[in-house]
Amino acid sequence: MDDLMEAIEKGATLAELQGVTQEMGDAIAALAEAELAEGRIDAARAILEGLVVTNPKDARAWTLLSRAHRRLGQPLAGRFCAEVALNVAPSDPHARLARAESCLATPGAQGEAREDLAAIAGDEVVGPRARALLLALPARDPA
Repeated sequence: MDDLMEAIEKGATLAELQGVTQEMGDAIAALAEAELAEGRIDAARAILEGLVVTNPKDARAWTLLSRAHRRLGQPLAGRFCAEVALNVAPSDPHARLARAESCLATPGAQGEAREDLAAIAGDEVVGPRARALLLALPARDPA
């Protein structure tokens, strides 16, 4: 019991305490991503909510959960998850893209979206989407 309390005090996640490896977490996230791709948004959301509860340090899970919430028409929840993802992994371009997309769904936050998109426009993986979104944005936020 003392070992458990010590691990908790040191910031261990529930996933770590249960012996869930990073590979297992990645596999669960991949399953959720496949559910999203197939349009089973509620199933993906449920999987991802379980994943972030057990490992709140998983930026990919937070990023995917942000996407799920946006697709469910829950922009505030999507924005929250994107902000957590970026807080967990500030240099992750996927987290930054999720935040930018969430900002696009938030009235008056297009400027923030533009900054995030410009910052990742050169990324090899997310750059093409970031550049496309930048081109689609109006020259400045509508008044």
